[in-house]
Amino acid sequence: MCAAIFGTHAPASADTFSHLPTIDLYPTVSWATGNDEYGSPGGPDPCNNYILPAGSCPNATSAAVITSPNAGDASGSAREGVVDVNAVVTIPIVKNVAFQYEHDRAAGIDTTIGRVTQGFRNGNLYIYPASSNDIVDAFRLNFSGIKGFGVSLATQYRFRHDNQATADPLNLSPADWHQQSLTISYTTPAIAALNGLTVGVSGSGIHNLHHASATYLAGLTSMCANGDGCYTDSDGKTRYGMNYGVNANLPINHGFAIYGSASYGAFDYFDNAPLPFYYAIIDVGIYKKLNQVLSLTGDLNNLTQENNGSWPFTAPNTIHRIYFALALDIHLAPGANGGY
Repeated sequence: MCAAIFGTHAPASADTFSHLPTIDLYPTVSWATGNDEYGSPGGPDPCNNYILPAGSCPNATSAAVITSPNAGDASGSAREGVVDVNAVVTIPIVKNVAFQYEHDRAAGIDTTIGRVTQGFRNGNLYIYPASSNDIVDAFRLNFSGIKGFGVSLATQYRFRHDNQATADPLNLSPADWHQQSLTISYTTPAIAALNGLTVGVSGSGIHNLHHASATYLAGLTSMCANGDGCYTDSDGKTRYGMNYGVNANLPINHGFAIYGSASYGAFDYFDNAPLPFYYAIIDVGIYKKLNQVLSLTGDLNNLTQENNGSWPFTAPNTIHRIYFALALDIHLAPGANGGY
């Protein structure tokens, strides 16, 4: 879910089969661009910023908020304009079958989360926007032996390695999860009458073994006792889900293309949440191939969470965030044309 900016705009080329790996490095910088990502003094909510002194929230009804504006929220500095590097290593095994390792730590998983939302947890306090700095590692087997079709079997691990911008800086209830997925995709042949436009569809089935921490389970019990909403959960249960999407890529000229995609369904299966998180994700961008080694992508990504049984936010509150990311693709492939 987090490597949407990578797309399939620059497929590797090779005249003959080789077991040598292809390496793509993606130095990426991103910015929050919506109007609800974070507040500022004088904004619509006077408490919606990160440096208010204790006791300066005039509308607060909770003693925890009055004594500490950050108690029970996700406030912290926004990670604006920070450069991180994503990477993909692809190793051909046999013809049409490849192993792939992907490491993501930029753009969608390292961007300011938008909108002030009211959550059931911690006494119905408001959760203020901030950045959650996550890392995702994925391992895949990809099959591409049928023209236009792709099949990918993957296992993935996501973890929040830096919780300073959340209410859990010591990682007592870490925002982690493991999943396995099967993705089937189809891309149409290029439509000559439309300048080579291609259109694709994809669907992913997800398996997730749920690991709930003792701290999180104790918090659910406390919520029920306090009347803050009552959810039950258990450690070790299996969850299933599905997401699907459509995409399009339109070449313009001289290695320049525009693209877009829309994805829907369950994407996040956090261990310390009773339900998967569902989103609608709209993605548009431009792509420019500079040479055989370098390409540049500009990507605008809009995510809206579907409220799912009022967890983790009191309905109709949801997460909404928009980011713009610039990514350079350093494409290192075997062969004579700019590889190694």
